[in-house]
Amino acid sequence: MKKIIILLLLVCPVLMLRADEGMWLLSRLKQHNEAQMKKLGLKIPVEYIVDSLSQAIISYNGSGTASFISKDGLLLTNYHCAYAAIQQSSSDEHNYIRDGFWAMNQGEEIPLKGVDISINRVIKDISEEVNAKLVGVKPEYSTRFRVVNGIAEKYREQYPGMKVTVKSYRDYTLHVLYVTQSFQDVRLVGAPPFAIAKFGGETDNWTWPRHGCDFAFLRVYVSKDGKATGYHADNVPYHPEVYLKVSAEGYEKGDYAMSIGYPGFTERNATSMLIWERQNVLNPPLIKVRTARQEILQKFMREDESLRIKYAEKFASSANYCKNSIGVNQWIEDLDVCKKKAEQEREFLNSCENDSVRQAYTGMLQTMEKGIKETARYRLAQGYYVEVFGEGCEMISFISGFGRSIPYVRKERGESMKNFVVNTKMQYKDYSEKVDRAVTKALLKIMQNDLETDLLPEFFTTLKTEYKGDIDRFVDNMYDQSVFANEERLLAALNDPKWNVENDIAYQVEAQMEKKRKEIFALVSKKLDVVRKAQYQYNKGRLNFHQEDYYPDADKTIRLSYGTICDLPLGNGTVKPYQTRLSGVIAKADVNMGNPDFDLPEKLKTLWESKDFGRYGENGDLPTDFIMNGDVTGGNSGSPLLNAKGELIGLVFDCNWESMTRDFNFDQNLHRVICLDVRYLLFITEKYAHMNYIIAEILGK
Repeated sequence: MKKIIILLLLVCPVLMLRADEGMWLLSRLKQHNEAQMKKLGLKIPVEYIVDSLSQAIISYNGSGTASFISKDGLLLTNYHCAYAAIQQSSSDEHNYIRDGFWAMNQGEEIPLKGVDISINRVIKDISEEVNAKLVGVKPEYSTRFRVVNGIAEKYREQYPGMKVTVKSYRDYTLHVLYVTQSFQDVRLVGAPPFAIAKFGGETDNWTWPRHGCDFAFLRVYVSKDGKATGYHADNVPYHPEVYLKVSAEGYEKGDYAMSIGYPGFTERNATSMLIWERQNVLNPPLIKVRTARQEILQKFMREDESLRIKYAEKFASSANYCKNSIGVNQWIEDLDVCKKKAEQEREFLNSCENDSVRQAYTGMLQTMEKGIKETARYRLAQGYYVEVFGEGCEMISFISGFGRSIPYVRKERGESMKNFVVNTKMQYKDYSEKVDRAVTKALLKIMQNDLETDLLPEFFTTLKTEYKGDIDRFVDNMYDQSVFANEERLLAALNDPKWNVENDIAYQVEAQMEKKRKEIFALVSKKLDVVRKAQYQYNKGRLNFHQEDYYPDADKTIRLSYGTICDLPLGNGTVKPYQTRLSGVIAKADVNMGNPDFDLPEKLKTLWESKDFGRYGENGDLPTDFIMNGDVTGGNSGSPLLNAKGELIGLVFDCNWESMTRDFNFDQNLHRVICLDVRYLLFITEKYAHMNYIIAEILGK
């Protein structure tokens, strides 16, 4: 087999990546992208981007991006990235989701829990060093990993207190060193009301044109001696070595633009069968379960403002990915993605000059297809288990995550008990028994209807025999009896020496669920290992080691994407313009009156009527959002959109509906990056919130 793989690499050309796509490694910009970037209009040296600007752009909680925009540690990110922090800081007395939050001085800034940011201090291509150590080393993953990790250890000694990572790409021939510093004292400075930040709500999500003002200001603090620590009242604002200049000068169609951020994960070499699996096996449970849960949550949230605060972030997170998955399935179909991928596979096989090589690749594709088809019903079931018990039914999810430790916690007491109580209070802070009860009823009905009996946990049999199939009665009995149904009962039970958690009905239901989940996992794990190995060898064979415009799939490391500000032409001959304005916000609110997604604060309407746009207006109106043709994905939210001089002109916050398949294919004609115009966020900050000191901090006096 090893001989065949070597032959594959020699005789099979690789399908070249298009030069106009790419989430590019910063360490390779000088070598591979500088000429094209300058051709499009870049006016600053690439070295300045890598060595300087990159240190102003940070990873936000490992799932988004933010950037420093002042010498006093002021951070700019998306509202939806900071949404969990805003929600956690809100209460019935201080409803920052409804009203927004604006600190009028640093003393009013709110310390945030669970927020971690990291800055790249070093980004360096160390391929030459690593490859020299790999000469003669066996190609097994574990062997090569040990060699690379040994080199990483050397750099860890060189950079104490920093996180050192070496990422290896292109079948262990390209190696990049990342040295990052983390900060934990992050405070909320300002955020607009939800109605302004997320104007259009789920109706407009993943679509263009958009009119949202999706931003939040945060600030990073350190100890007085400059060390990164957790929150302390004596901490002072961090003074970053580099921060971005914010430009209110605007832009024109055709201008060069680039985003730098931390995209999540892509799979651009996904085969037709992997995409078929996504469309027909992985996405359907997610879409069906989340849609049902969201309808229930929305009903309760609209009836009770307190519940809206509790469930705001959970709903937004669930709805965002649900609609994304709906879009993925639609555009796989509309763009014939599976068919096009299959055609690419045939072209690739036909390009092989040797029959044995062609047969080897054909065998890999057949192995993938066979394994995916054989595991489909089990993978579908796994999807329901994740969505119903992992995400949907919060009581069962809590037992899976923490409840199983109760026998140990009660025996050990001490710190274990203290930690468990802390986790319990965190869980139930944003939980409602009546909401979770309603959700559980709906989701168990879906699971019962969609899965065959052999894939269901044992309690479904009990439900049939003892409850005559009445799921509502079964769930009501479980929530009435279980101590896990609410915080008060659980905390009381922990202190009751007579209580035996194993007799709790919800605890038993979770145990039966987990038993069946493990059985299903065992049925598919070996087959999936075979599929993954075949996929790895297939992708490895397609790599062209001499390809100049290679970029690895996104993996949450810092990447750069570039292009131009442009319209969105559609196949039916229509064109969606590249920019929206405040007049469009007002018009859309009027047309959709009665739809809560388009409610607007009266104060913003008054500002529109006064036409007092200050320095941010343009031709009697105010720019709000715009699009460009870059290449981004999840994790890029909050990325700064920079002009040719490296100045911040916008904030990446979404992609358009036509780009839902971007994680496994890129179409420059249809895919657009949706950005908030920095002038709109500055207008809201100055004219709506009257935070003049923040404006001065950003733009200068």
